[in-house]
Amino acid sequence: MSKNELQKLWDFDVDLPYKEKVERLQEMVIEAAGDEVDINSNGNSVVYPQATKYNHYFSDGLYVREMFCEKDYLCFTVIHNTANPLFLMKGKVAFSSEEGVEELTAPMFILTKPGTKRVCYWLEDSIIVTVHPNPDGLTDLKEIEKKMFACNWEQYDDSLKQDVWQMFEHKEYQKKKITNKK
Repeated sequence: MSKNELQKLWDFDVDLPYKEKVERLQEMVIEAAGDEVDINSNGNSVVYPQATKYNHYFSDGLYVREMFCEKDYLCFTVIHNTANPLFLMKGKVAFSSEEGVEELTAPMFILTKPGTKRVCYWLEDSIIVTVHPNPDGLTDLKEIEKKMFACNWEQYDDSLKQDVWQMFEHKEYQKKKITNKK
């Protein structure tokens, strides 16, 4: 599969709103793949697919999730309850967004808003790092997942969906040009 093939899948139900389109595409993949799909049987907890590995890091007020994902893997993310930055450290991925199918190539980052659920297709072996607020200092992954992610739209609190990112340009900051003086 390529970004173009993901785009064709994405364009299948063009008239559906984003949320319904992601869910419909997920249903189609589950129906087509059957037992090959990594999905929790009750649909109420986060799934750690076989094609991925995770490391989890904790610090004062932060939870950092590092994910290693194999090339040619198609997945559907959980629904994010909180805003967080996502850093693509290595690799390339095509993913869905409200604007359509986008392609990210490392190194780069994007900002995730509450209510985000993505369809991702890994074009290369990749490493992603996400940083999440963790003001309660939780280290139990089940508790963190309940607070930060929703596994279905019934669990998600739609009142959280807002534009939470603001960018302020630091106008006084200028990078100094380094010159070799002899």
